Amino acid sequence: MLRRLLISRPGHIYLATYSSSSSSTIPKITLDLDLPFAGNPSWLAISPTDPSLLYAVNESGSSLHLFELDLKASKLTQIAQRDNASEGVCHLEFNKQGTLLLGSSYAQGAIDIWNTEDPREPRLVTTLPSKDPVVDAGRAPHAHQAVVDPTGRFFVVNDLGTDSMLVLDALRPHVPVVRRVTVETGSGPRHGVFYPGAQEGEEVEGGKPATHYFLLCETSNRVEVFALKYREGDIDFTPQGGYSTFVSDDGDGNATGDEGVPKRGAFAAAGEIVLSRDSRHLYTSNRLTTDPTETIAHFRVITTEDDEDDDGGEEGKGLKLELVGETSTRGKHPRMFSLSKDGSELFVGNEEGEWAVVVLRRREDGTLEEEPVAGILMEDVVKGGDDEKGPMFVLEVE
Repeated sequence: MLRRLLISRPGHIYLATYSSSSSSTIPKITLDLDLPFAGNPSWLAISPTDPSLLYAVNESGSSLHLFELDLKASKLTQIAQRDNASEGVCHLEFNKQGTLLLGSSYAQGAIDIWNTEDPREPRLVTTLPSKDPVVDAGRAPHAHQAVVDPTGRFFVVNDLGTDSMLVLDALRPHVPVVRRVTVETGSGPRHGVFYPGAQEGEEVEGGKPATHYFLLCETSNRVEVFALKYREGDIDFTPQGGYSTFVSDDGDGNATGDEGVPKRGAFAAAGEIVLSRDSRHLYTSNRLTTDPTETIAHFRVITTEDDEDDDGGEEGKGLKLELVGETSTRGKHPRMFSLSKDGSELFVGNEEGEWAVVVLRRREDGTLEEEPVAGILMEDVVKGGDDEKGPMFVLEVE
């Protein structure tokens, strides 16, 4: 079975082919295209209305780039560039209809709102500051991600610098901020996912409201769980507890999930968070630790019907996380990883270390096999000198 991957790192966008295992082949990843890019395309997004259109940020500048993607010919052709984006955009998120695109600017602390009704002619509508001048006085804002909710009406923007989440209403003109949710000072909200995830057929049409939101905090290295209550034009967030992304043990080698940051290094910083297609397993990446290689942490999502000791209670209760274990990425600084389209594997990008990309297979119980099934060596893409950073993005597109 052949699958196509998009991979990016500073100065490069790659197209690759992943040949998964069969009775006659050994799994491998082959690079089909190495497209030079003048900047850092640290995040890529495919148009929901036209899968041949690829958008790319330039995190080291202030431009948005649009490419035509021809998978059959393994070609990427730039067809548009907008130089009025905020500086240092590090994430892109479409609404379900593909008519709006939000760019989150870490460097500028801002949210770019693009009109993409004509997906070949993106138009900047407005730029919103992610900092409230009163509530966030004295803080440096760093918007890191916008994520659309399952109904398609709301975006949540996680701001690492102000320790807050912003709820934006996509049905109102200029997509205003309708709520700010603060978390513990110093947590560093980075990325998040709604629970349960979108079901089949809900990718474009609005789905059911989410019941929870899982927030990955970079600085505290924790997943914070929030119960959600939808109101007209708004969402309430109620804290439900937090969980370390590091395994520690109780002295007998049993994983407890207790805080593990002190022995993993003072600069440890969580990276990405991904929910499985069936919403029963959650994965996060651990970065910048003192370990020789870094890890993907696996949590089991426990609901009231899963847990006989939980009596449920009021709506929004009865959900918790159990940290099952960590699996090596065979490299360092796994900033981003993604789930394969069939949900059977994780594609992981390492910015440093021996392996640039690895494929980790998921077992039926959600745990990850220790040995990668395929990968790309760092020496095959990074050539030394000023060219030092490995992949920041990897995604299956076909």
